[in-house]
Amino acid sequence: MKSLFLVSGLVALALVGCAANQHALSRSMEQTEGTRAVATEIKADSATVESANAHLDSAKAYMEQKKAQEALAAFEASRLEYRLAMLRAERDSLKAEDERVEGELRADVERKLLYQNILDNENKEAK
Repeated sequence: MKSLFLVSGLVALALVGCAANQHALSRSMEQTEGTRAVATEIKADSATVESANAHLDSAKAYMEQKKAQEALAAFEASRLEYRLAMLRAERDSLKAEDERVEGELRADVERKLLYQNILDNENKEAK
């Protein structure tokens, strides 16, 4: 009788463990797919996105093979690479904006010097 309770307890524990792993895998896959959608939408760094897609495919294959730990690790690697691709896209955008603003600032300084030169010449002529 005690062995029946023990076996029943172990089976119940195993089922709870499997359900928890399945929930973690599903949640991880949803997060990764969401990150992928954002990375695709903003046209993130394509080489990094391709690498992330490969990790995502590996994660799905691990899920099918019932290798939960490997799948979770591959989902995490994929999600991190998608985030890296997005950050690179943001960096490139900010760099382009910085260069544009720097060009405008340089033009403003040149314009100021030109106006100052004109003002100085007019002051000389007025004297």
